[in-house]
Amino acid sequence: MSRITRSIALLAAVLGSCLVAAEPAQAAPPVVPNGEPFEILSPAGEYCSFALRIFGDSAAVVRPGSPNGDLIITGALALTATNLASGESRSYNVSGPTFIDAQTGLQVYVGPALIGQPASVNTDDTFLIITRGRWTFDPSTTAHTFRGKIAHDICAELA
Repeated sequence: MSRITRSIALLAAVLGSCLVAAEPAQAAPPVVPNGEPFEILSPAGEYCSFALRIFGDSAAVVRPGSPNGDLIITGALALTATNLASGESRSYNVSGPTFIDAQTGLQVYVGPALIGQPASVNTDDTFLIITRGRWTFDPSTTAHTFRGKIAHDICAELA
């Protein structure tokens, strides 16, 4: 699987572009017309100290962003994150563009975004957050730049 394909798969699964509106605990996810369901199970310690389930619906579309193969990902995405130990859950309505540079794999999230850094990337700084602003990630490192703020810390909200 190429680095770009892995980036797109990871983006669609967990690191998708996001516009978020938090719902009360145990809320049903917002409806995504023509959405495709997906589910991600994460063991305790991968993102949060507890096992996590992310279930959602995505109508995201990957389309060319330039003649050199850059990609733009847009479309509706709604998800519910659940702490599998406590049953606590939160739903988020997430939509927004993401841009991927085909040559470098650089990912740029414009507007709010759901972003995670799992333990499997060999870092002590794991997180799963929803941001607002412009965030840029180089998938070959844990380095990133941002202008904006953390709107939600998913692990803290579900603890």
